[in-house]
Amino acid sequence: MTRKDFIGDPMTVARRLVGAYLCRRMADGTVVRARISELELYTQAERGCHAYNGCTARNDAMFLPGGHAYVYLCYGLHNMLNIVVGDADYAAAVLIRALEMPGCAGPGRLTKTLGITRADNKMDLCAPDCAMWLEARAACPKIVCGPRIGIDYAGPDTALPWRMGLADSPHLSRPF
Repeated sequence: MTRKDFIGDPMTVARRLVGAYLCRRMADGTVVRARISELELYTQAERGCHAYNGCTARNDAMFLPGGHAYVYLCYGLHNMLNIVVGDADYAAAVLIRALEMPGCAGPGRLTKTLGITRADNKMDLCAPDCAMWLEARAACPKIVCGPRIGIDYAGPDTALPWRMGLADSPHLSRPF
């Protein structure tokens, strides 16, 4: 995918990423390619987003143009991979929650399986010879939506149906 595939309305870009392929060149040189089966959208306009209160050292990757990685540590244990979407200076990203691949149902599990760490934060996924990139899906799949997981602190924004997944997929972190 090129930079233009990640720019534009964050909801439109997020829907485009459901069913796309996340590719990762591993340390031994092998390439892992797995279909994105579940993700969640976050934008600076809602309380569930790390950038709701502005730019900080932790979330500054979210303010880069679409097509960059935002990787943060959750609960001091798990790295979480997000793909920045939309225009620069407006923070929006999708958390990759699950892939169609063993051991990748859950955002912490998939980063562990793929060796994704905070060292990958701000990685330009559109750069040539990058160790991680996305490939477009062949066709538009049936997508289901529901509320995001684990953001009870976000008040009414908790109920936004911004969790998206492949309909009837067995490769989800939780059923819809």
